[in-house]
Amino acid sequence: MGESGEFERHLRAAQKGDEDGFVHLWRLCQPSLSRYLRVMAGPAAEDLASDTWLQVARTLNTFEGDEAAFKGWLFTIARHRHIDWCRRNSRRKEQLVDVDVLLGWAGTDDPVAAVEERISTDSALALISTLPRDQAEVVTLRVIAGLDVSVVAEMMGRPPGTVRVLAHRGLRKLAGAVTPARMPELSDEDDLVRNKGA
Repeated sequence: MGESGEFERHLRAAQKGDEDGFVHLWRLCQPSLSRYLRVMAGPAAEDLASDTWLQVARTLNTFEGDEAAFKGWLFTIARHRHIDWCRRNSRRKEQLVDVDVLLGWAGTDDPVAAVEERISTDSALALISTLPRDQAEVVTLRVIAGLDVSVVAEMMGRPPGTVRVLAHRGLRKLAGAVTPARMPELSDEDDLVRNKGA
């Protein structure tokens, strides 16, 4: 059974209430969904991802389509959650948390390992976040989420040509921001592997 057949099997199982089927969908899509929301909403990303999956769980039995359609549907829900979150935050003041409350929270078991694991992803997402909002969203949806131009265009209510232009401009700005001085140095072995593939 091919990848699309396996996806459809898990989707159908999840639609019938099978927990393993839903877990498969979550594992497949959560990393790119999380990255998209981190670019768009920063520290609220985890809450918005949870809200998104909750909506998916509530309405999954109404979904019809293949894997690409599912991803488009998922990211459309996430985008709407983000828009709602922005509207709510524009109407209410922030409530600051006292530092003493935070000092009582336990840390991770190995913060150094956690930081090392996330540093390159965080750096890339932080760089994408410096783009104008439309460009950041398009780059994240096209490159990280892997959605087609037509899906992104429909989600954003923009013509496909505009989505292509936004992606192109965003990627050019990112390429200009990543100068050779900021790139990690290649070892002789890395250079050999790169030249061998050329």
